[in-house]
Amino acid sequence: MTSDNTDSNQRSLIKVIYRFLGGAVLGILVLLIPVTYGASNNFGLVQVGVAFVFIISCGLLSIVWGGKFIDTVTRMLNSTGL
Repeated sequence: MTSDNTDSNQRSLIKVIYRFLGGAVLGILVLLIPVTYGASNNFGLVQVGVAFVFIISCGLLSIVWGGKFIDTVTRMLNSTGL
């Protein structure tokens, strides 16, 4: 009985980790858009900090809302035409 409970806990933890990583990767991709089109590549500590917070926030929002968050962000990116 405890073996089944442990397996389901491990599966849910792995699912949470995958959701976080998926959201973080999506955040990185969103951040790469203005970086690749921008003319200036000298980033200060504030810009790096904001980027880090944005990536972590995307990961956390992906954990909370799952596929809905990822679908919404990808739809928004598709509507921009980039």
